[in-house]
Amino acid sequence: MHREIELPYGHRTLCAAVPERNLVGVYVPQPVPACADPEAEIARALAEPLGAPPLRTLARPGERVVVLIDDHTRATPTARILPPVLEELLRGGVRPEDITILIAHGTHRPSTDEEMRAKVGEEIVRQFRIERHQCTDEQSQVFVGLTSWGTPVWVNRTVLEADRRIGIGHIGPSPYAGYSGGYKLILPGVAALDTVNANHSLVPLGFRRPGRVDIPCRLDIDEAGRMVGLDFVVNVVLCQNERIARAFAGAPEEVYREGVALARKVYEVTVPPDMDIAITAGYPYDLDLYQAVRAVEYADAVVRPGGNILLVAACPEGIGGDDFYRLMADSSKRPDDFLRDVVRRNGMVTFAVLGYALARIKAEKRLCIVTEGIPSADLEAMGITPFPSLQAGIDQLLQEHGPETRVAVFPMGSSTIPVM
Repeated sequence: MHREIELPYGHRTLCAAVPERNLVGVYVPQPVPACADPEAEIARALAEPLGAPPLRTLARPGERVVVLIDDHTRATPTARILPPVLEELLRGGVRPEDITILIAHGTHRPSTDEEMRAKVGEEIVRQFRIERHQCTDEQSQVFVGLTSWGTPVWVNRTVLEADRRIGIGHIGPSPYAGYSGGYKLILPGVAALDTVNANHSLVPLGFRRPGRVDIPCRLDIDEAGRMVGLDFVVNVVLCQNERIARAFAGAPEEVYREGVALARKVYEVTVPPDMDIAITAGYPYDLDLYQAVRAVEYADAVVRPGGNILLVAACPEGIGGDDFYRLMADSSKRPDDFLRDVVRRNGMVTFAVLGYALARIKAEKRLCIVTEGIPSADLEAMGITPFPSLQAGIDQLLQEHGPETRVAVFPMGSSTIPVM
């Protein structure tokens, strides 16, 4: 007897069959119900802010307001949240020309015009000024100070020159920071590349501690965020179908605390340890390999040494940069060599810390992939075994491990945190 499994893959789905005797389970985020009326839920959160006055009384006429939003790589339903936030500001007397919407790209490429319109909606594009943060534009950055972790904080000038700073985002799994949301809109969102590099040099201290928000990288993010300041945030927790489960609004710390408590109920799933094979999908973070491998970092938690992780990721934009490819294709590198790159700021630290994590994982486990976006020769150069199809990969791995093989499947691997 076999069981059919389905994994999202770009804009479509891949299907395959796994013998029932080998399939330990299919693990997805918990089925927390979506709110019945997203607009009403956002309105409720804005009317009942946590630890902050209502938004319409917070910003005063004549004040300059910056609204930070995440970019096209993130699932936040910004087009639903942004209009009522802007309406609250306008009701409080803020003029439209005093409002700037700043896309917090972090180190990501800037959104295209099409991606921007899809993110915020056509009406917002026509009515308000929208800027795109560029982490390498030093002329647009201002120094704020040093965190106690030693991170020098430079942020976008538009943020510091605003009288009021508002943030919109979602709270979901983050391999680097435990959970996204809150002050991540400041760091890495609107920070300088040097600031992001310094902060991400702390990431190895959180290796194999998924879902933790007391790790150094997250603590540093929160400290930098407090230094810059956010007056008000709206964060949502999403269901597994990316609909809004609940919205939270108000002071960043209180919103984050309440939001993470719910997010844990959604994204943390009890899974037996010591799997021989984990099959995991990178969607919706499978634009490129650099984003998609977060699913590998989570699946790593349940696979025994000597086991296999099979990543399913469309990667229409390829690997995620030539620098990342060169780093991963250097077969002479040991895990600690990536740490030297971190210390010496040899290239982007974000690449080096991910290289470190993958090197640690590949030293113990075999990493495989099903993708159409990356040539097989490039994958093999990076130490990743390509398979022509999902079924072919499953069949070969089952043959290699034998009849007692234990398999776990994560159809939403980028947003499923296994808990032993």
